[in-house]
Amino acid sequence: MKNCVRCHKIFLSVIGETICPECRVMEQTMEEQVKDYVRDHPGITIRQLIDETGVPDKLIWRMVRQGEFENASGLEVQYPCGRCGKMIKSGAYCEECAVKLKMEAKKFADSMKMRARKNEQATTIRGGSKKTYSNTMYNEIENSRN
Repeated sequence: MKNCVRCHKIFLSVIGETICPECRVMEQTMEEQVKDYVRDHPGITIRQLIDETGVPDKLIWRMVRQGEFENASGLEVQYPCGRCGKMIKSGAYCEECAVKLKMEAKKFADSMKMRARKNEQATTIRGGSKKTYSNTMYNEIENSRN
């Protein structure tokens, strides 16, 4: 059970939804209105789209970020990169930031692997056995010897 973030009614949330079914239907209607308007008015800007349709700008910007208008002819869509603020036409990040984020993710994954290896080495059984145990099991073995 959740409260709808729009109308605040209580509803049964399925798959992490944040808006109730009634508000979702209303949102889908507005999305269709926006798509029809873009199709009927080639060359329109985002600012004009927001002003002329009366649809909340958050909904339009979400549609832009999701790539709803990538095939729309004549719509010049540019918005800031989610990381550096550089103006982009698709996706959430500019190419440079996307590459940097991938490199940072790889470094993080590599460091986590190294940490796991160090933990594994630290928990090997005394006497040179190649078996490894979790820290909890190792502590239990030590406690049973005392």
